Amino acid sequence: MAGCVIGIDPGERWIGVARAAAGSSAALPVGTIDLRSSADEGQGELRALIGGDAVAVLVAGVPVRPDGAMDEQAARFRALGERLAAALGAEFAGQEERGTSQRTGLPPPRGAGGKARRAGARSARRTKRERERSHAAAAARILQRWLDERPARGVGALRARRPCTGDAG
Repeated sequence: MAGCVIGIDPGERWIGVARAAAGSSAALPVGTIDLRSSADEGQGELRALIGGDAVAVLVAGVPVRPDGAMDEQAARFRALGERLAAALGAEFAGQEERGTSQRTGLPPPRGAGGKARRAGARSARRTKRERERSHAAAAARILQRWLDERPARGVGALRARRPCTGDAG
C-alpha cells in the first residue's frame, strides 16, 4: 500500500500528530488535535492535518508498563489508534512510547496561581501553546523510533519488526 506514515501520541485531551512522507525515514511533527472540540475522535482534524494524502500506516504510541504489559490506558489508546487507522484505510502499528513525552524540554506544569508571575515566567497562553506543540513533538519521536526500528526493505516489511505488546503483527 502506498502512502505516507502517520504517527500519533494519543492522550486523554490531545492527540499529537506527526508524519513521514512515503519512502522517507524522517518524522516531522504536524500538529495537535484537541479531543474536547472533536465530535469524531479527531478523524476530521487528522484528515485535515495530513491534507488528504493516502496513509499507508498509522503508528500509535502505546504506553506499555516497564514489564511490557498493557494497562487500561494503553488499551484505550491502542483502540483509538486502531479506529483512526481503520477510518483512514491504513494499517495499524503500535509503538511503545515510554519516555517520548518527558523529553519535550518544557518546564513542568505550574499550579493555578494568581495574576502576578515572577520575572521571566511564561504566560499561561504561551505555556498552553508550548504544551500543545509538545504533543506533536512526542508523536514525531514515536514515529521516528518506529521508522528507525523498521527494516530497510520499506513498508512492505512492516511485520518483520518487533511488535508492541499485543500487536497482532
